[in-house]
Amino acid sequence: MLDLRPYQHEALQNVYKAYKDGKRRVIVSLPTGTGKTVVFAHFPRFFKMKKRLLVLAHREELLLQARAKFLNIDPELKVGIEQSTSRAAADSKVVVASVPTLGRAGAARLRQLNPEEFFLIVVDEAHHAVAPTYRRIFEHFGLFEPNTPRYLVGFTATPRRGDKQGLGAVFEDICYARDLREMIAERYLCPITGWRVDSGTSLDNVRIRHGDFVERDLAAVVNTSDRNSLLVNAYKQYANWGRAIIFCVDVAHAQDVCQTFKAAGIRTAAVWGAMPREDRRATLGRFSKGDIRVVTNCTVLTEGFDEPRVDTIIMARPTQSRLLYAQMVGRGTRKHPEKTNLIVIDISDNSKIHRLPGLGDLFNLPPGLDLKGSDALETERLIDELTVRYPWVDVERIHTPIDIKLAAERIDFWKFDPPAEVADFTPNIWHAVPGGYRLCLRNGESLLIESDLLDTWSIHSKSYKTGLTLLERVADLETAICFADNFVVSDRSDSEKLVARDASWREGPPTDKQIDLLRRNGITAPAELTKGQAAQMISYILGSPRAHAEASRAGA
Repeated sequence: MLDLRPYQHEALQNVYKAYKDGKRRVIVSLPTGTGKTVVFAHFPRFFKMKKRLLVLAHREELLLQARAKFLNIDPELKVGIEQSTSRAAADSKVVVASVPTLGRAGAARLRQLNPEEFFLIVVDEAHHAVAPTYRRIFEHFGLFEPNTPRYLVGFTATPRRGDKQGLGAVFEDICYARDLREMIAERYLCPITGWRVDSGTSLDNVRIRHGDFVERDLAAVVNTSDRNSLLVNAYKQYANWGRAIIFCVDVAHAQDVCQTFKAAGIRTAAVWGAMPREDRRATLGRFSKGDIRVVTNCTVLTEGFDEPRVDTIIMARPTQSRLLYAQMVGRGTRKHPEKTNLIVIDISDNSKIHRLPGLGDLFNLPPGLDLKGSDALETERLIDELTVRYPWVDVERIHTPIDIKLAAERIDFWKFDPPAEVADFTPNIWHAVPGGYRLCLRNGESLLIESDLLDTWSIHSKSYKTGLTLLERVADLETAICFADNFVVSDRSDSEKLVARDASWREGPPTDKQIDLLRRNGITAPAELTKGQAAQMISYILGSPRAHAEASRAGA
């Protein structure tokens, strides 16, 4: 019997509550390594199910892992696998099924599963759920019909909006979500440090298809001897000869990188999808034992591979998919007594036209930031404190952790106008921050707007006293900004004049008292600073009722 962690029990309760509230298609978002499978393996007991449960997955490793977890929790539970030549017995309480097997057009296997016998349908790796094969299965079970008695629960590793995946077309709600940052902070996952290694390779001529690089074009550009040798040097310099997974573009790339590492005297092996199953298992077994230090692969290890000793991830495969990037990082986030942190090495290729994800997308860090081996979560915390205290700082100009300390002192960082993409529909001074937008209110409170996996926008109130509170979730950014602006009027009226960008009191030069207050807080006011900007800066810096009163007396 597997004991539940507090957040896993909370996830089960939220799934149950969502059903009682009338939801029939929901998502649970938990990072890789935090036991998503354990949660849904408790469904039969938690829901005291009388009907059957169907688990959908698209890879054999996921099917086998799911079956093992169900049996660990209840060895007497009848669990059958429906895949290829494997058939689940008619009396199987849980059917773990291959989506390719069930979802093919006209598949007789799907018709043999009577919808009336099932209550719960679980989708592992739910970011795939928009594909036609999945939709065909959902329609067979009547999951889109009004008042359906069945319940669809998807599990995924990211709460963020995923490369326009459009999961809102399938799921109604995210009923429970914990992100990577929270789980590291609560010590369920290991800390992550990062390095960027510039390759000089240009990706501008690589074509895009279905939201990511065309594999053949990409391989032709990145699979070069110079770039492959760069991976070896990065491993030696930054990974401390640790246990590493290298993500490559295709089989040839994985094999070539493997040979380059071997030539450097590093025990390395390659694995790929078409590799004989027993050979792949044997290779990964040697990797687990430490006989092999490095494994190269072409995305075969992004799902269903759990080796907690992995302490280094090398991103040799450029991608435009934030979701794929998160999956690759997730292969090394599990804790293990033999490691203190995960090292992520991003191979940074040049591109003027492509925006490539990195650790910044997982930790609300500025794009292009090179952590230089620093802890990602701690760096995020420092930048978050900086943007709360000095919201006019342009965080995109923070390129290394050293810049954080210097940022508030550089007058060319000061920005007071709202971002162009929101300026037309807000009267207030919003600021772009990594991951979304922030409006700073009085008393150290702020409103945060971020996008999520269902392509919706969440509005949160954040303060040091109450933490993060969800106010609303809406369909688009404009509606989110308007909701937050109206919230200021109705619930935070004392902040209206502070955040309004056209308030008459803003005009004119700062007063002597304002300049003195800024100077006492280590800021020399530039000549072009206005009274409104100075008052705004003072209120943000000091962040207390007394400070706001003082700022008002100083000329606001």
